Amino acid sequence: MKKMITILVTLGLIIATVAVVNAQLGSDSVTHNTSWVFQNLGSSTADVAVELYSTDGTLAASDSFTVAKSVAFWAPDYAPLDAVGTFNGSIVASSNQPLAATSNQVAQNTTSGKSGNATYVGFTGDTVAPTMYAPVLMKSYAGIFWTEMSIQSTASSGSTAVSVHYYNEDGSEVTGSPVAKTVPAGSPIRVAQADEAILSDGWIGSVKVAADDGTTALALVVNEFWGGANHEYDQFYSYEGFASGATRVVCPNVFINGYGGLFQASATVQNLGSVPADVTFTFYDNTAGNPNQATAIYSFTQVITTSLATYYPNAPYAQDLKDGYNVGDDEWIGTVVFESTNGQPLAAIVNELSGSYWAASFTGLTAGGTEFYSPMAYVKGYGFANTSYAIVDTSGTSGVVNVTVDYIADTVACPGCSDWSDTYDFEINDNKYQPDHIPASAMDNGTYIGAIKITVNTAGKTIGGVINEILGSSTADYFTSFNGTAQ
Repeated sequence: MKKMITILVTLGLIIATVAVVNAQLGSDSVTHNTSWVFQNLGSSTADVAVELYSTDGTLAASDSFTVAKSVAFWAPDYAPLDAVGTFNGSIVASSNQPLAATSNQVAQNTTSGKSGNATYVGFTGDTVAPTMYAPVLMKSYAGIFWTEMSIQSTASSGSTAVSVHYYNEDGSEVTGSPVAKTVPAGSPIRVAQADEAILSDGWIGSVKVAADDGTTALALVVNEFWGGANHEYDQFYSYEGFASGATRVVCPNVFINGYGGLFQASATVQNLGSVPADVTFTFYDNTAGNPNQATAIYSFTQVITTSLATYYPNAPYAQDLKDGYNVGDDEWIGTVVFESTNGQPLAAIVNELSGSYWAASFTGLTAGGTEFYSPMAYVKGYGFANTSYAIVDTSGTSGVVNVTVDYIADTVACPGCSDWSDTYDFEINDNKYQPDHIPASAMDNGTYIGAIKITVNTAGKTIGGVINEILGSSTADYFTSFNGTAQ
């Protein structure tokens, strides 16, 4: 499978990978395409210049445009690629205003007729580094779960030698690791765990990817998928690698039989430190109106050497969480906080799963900010897309957070849409589904296409959050997630 990465450096370099490619997987034919969205976080129109590089690092095309609020691109219709034809590579962009970006990967299995969607966010200058980490990778785990990663160098020329260190769940490094790779400047390389001879079938673990020169910054994206012959990408999801960790990581949207039994979740926490981490797990209920909303309902401490993956319906404490939730029947919807009590940096991802197809992944939240952005706010956007957001208080302090949510209409894509704002309080966490939040008066005949800005009005408070996007039917993987931008 071809890989699509986005790297974003505010007011500077943006590197995004786009693809218009076809691939053969066994007897199946799979078409890979990419869409991406830029959101202008600045106070004036952004002038953006982009360069598109093929996987060998050569310049394939260039473009320039302005971004007033947000703008979306679909690779098959992107004019600079018309003369290129089939393309697999990256975008390098510069802007005079700060930008945020997301990239959506679409894998269409033309043999089975099934599709998969996965989304990840742009990288900023502080999320690329000479050493990058990923909490979970798999090779035929349980016989059906696989991963692949893309490694991208931010060097302007030449190639970067990197070492890929694989770790087992017990903390030991896999025999034969590290594996040497070479990354051309400006473009990613694909590293499929299925092709790594040192990994045994059924393996699950974590990874550290390091530039051998110790100075060249890297980006890393992981694709996860469930499937095998004739049903590739039944579930398809991706997450961004980590340049650093934090001693406190907040994960919203964790489920056990969530929303009427439709949603489950797993979370994986990785220790990026040099010694085992003593990690306190704290669980909060997530539902508005729950009397325990601002109260931790369960907590314990566990030692993590490298990484720990937990599928919450199978967790030994799953019944305790469900018993602590008094609204649903045998259901828990919550927020998990991982905190290292001995100062080791942590990183985490959450996988959201629903049925045989829907799956999405996002990264745990750390410092947060007083402003939160999403380039996507949809109600039947483009005829098929709806979004929701989940925001959490990342400050680590108790009390109410007052926020103002500004929906910023894309009047080019949705001429009858208009801006709309809402101000309200929440504690710990809050979820809003855009079809239930945006009033009809702001829509264009039941449709809304735009962006989101959430501003914190309470001194000392910070927030972070996640966007979920539902793109259509439940008979394929039309569900995807990504982290919003906090600053």
